[in-house]
Amino acid sequence: MILVSSLCPYLSWGTSNHTFLFQAEWFVLNQFLSTPSAVMHPLIIVPLLSQTLILIFGIISPKTTLVYLGILGLYLLIAFILLAGFLSGNIWIVLSCTPFIVSSTLFILLAKKK
Repeated sequence: MILVSSLCPYLSWGTSNHTFLFQAEWFVLNQFLSTPSAVMHPLIIVPLLSQTLILIFGIISPKTTLVYLGILGLYLLIAFILLAGFLSGNIWIVLSCTPFIVSSTLFILLAKKK
């Protein structure tokens, strides 16, 4: 659920530019295959590596500490998107970040109870 909700945030900039994070991520992955140097930025690499951590250590071979690290990496990106939503007054950006925040918070709370 955390992986799916990390792809939901809505991005909007300028007057007519908008996309969802999964669309932007698909573009970045395609760009990475053709010209890797064009996508070498911490706000691109850290969330991609975080999603990989969550996929490998959250689903394939569960290790809670590494999943926490993956969630933290994704929080960096989601926090910037959320901040942009608040600063621009765009409620859709703010609301689109909610599923990730809720699902990751629930995961952390439930994992701590175990």
